[in-house]
Amino acid sequence: MKILNLLFIASLLLISSKPILAVSPKTNTVGRILLQVEKNGEAWYVYPKSNFRYFLGRPADAFSVMRKLGLGAKHDFITKSETFSASLSGLILLDVENHGEAYYINPIDLKKHYLGRPSDAFALMRELGLGISNIDIEKIPVGDINNYLIDSTTKNLKTNTELIDNKVPFVSQAPFGDWKDERQQDGCEEASALMAVAWARGDALSKEKALREVLNISDFEKKKYGEYRDIATSDALDWIYKDYLGFENAELKNNITVDDIIGELRAGKIVVAPMNGQELGNPNFTAPGPERHMLVIRGYDFRSKEFITNDPGTRHGEAYRYKKDILYKAIRNYETGYHELIQGVRRDIIVIKK
Repeated sequence: MKILNLLFIASLLLISSKPILAVSPKTNTVGRILLQVEKNGEAWYVYPKSNFRYFLGRPADAFSVMRKLGLGAKHDFITKSETFSASLSGLILLDVENHGEAYYINPIDLKKHYLGRPSDAFALMRELGLGISNIDIEKIPVGDINNYLIDSTTKNLKTNTELIDNKVPFVSQAPFGDWKDERQQDGCEEASALMAVAWARGDALSKEKALREVLNISDFEKKKYGEYRDIATSDALDWIYKDYLGFENAELKNNITVDDIIGELRAGKIVVAPMNGQELGNPNFTAPGPERHMLVIRGYDFRSKEFITNDPGTRHGEAYRYKKDILYKAIRNYETGYHELIQGVRRDIIVIKK
């Protein structure tokens, strides 16, 4: 466990007299340790056999990376070699004949670096860590250390994380197309909550039930809280999920990144997010689309870099896909009220778990 505590401490202690190297367009990140400089210096390891990145932020995360991605090697081979072949560039070697000590093979000079003590790991992060922006790191797919296997024939890493999709029941906010009813016209928050909670509870969700509940929730909000049209995420959480539906396995998260959303999905959760619907470019919306909108994010496709959503704003919204960058850019919290002025961009979400 010593090895890991290091990487955890190092990821937090980024203040150093030596500048952190930075990614350029031509930088090869394979096998490198990356420091997410725009997000508290969080550390990632890019595994050479897959080019996926793995989080090194907590001791348990780093331990899993070492244990599952480390390559076993003989004691003499590790200790007597000064430099290693290019085939081992960026890999972590484990001394299987001693106590499993871990060594990182630096892709730059192919020399080993011991990961045993906190001071060693801190020095490794400081000296070899490569600073990277949020935009650039999002170009590298996130690997799931708990879901992978190595093909014994090709020796290439295969992963079942190419597609994450939590099957969430779908309903439109106007289940039978009555968009003239203002409660349904403005029912995206209510419909999203119904889908999310039905998924979490394992309940069925028919059109009839959805219509009844969208109307009932709207009337409930109007009577108790004075508004049902544009509902901010914090109020939606308190009024709809907790008060009306009596559901507690939901929490608000503020100022999220793309990685945060993918991380929640990977953990078996789903996300409800407020949107500027006009930025989504959904051809099924009545142009130009709703400026204040809410939908369910149920999955992510690593291959196409698309989020999979249940978008209640259209009858074609089940498993509707949005490109990662388009959806993330469109996330924007809004104020409770009716077309209240939106000041700034606040990327807040509601996370739901079973």
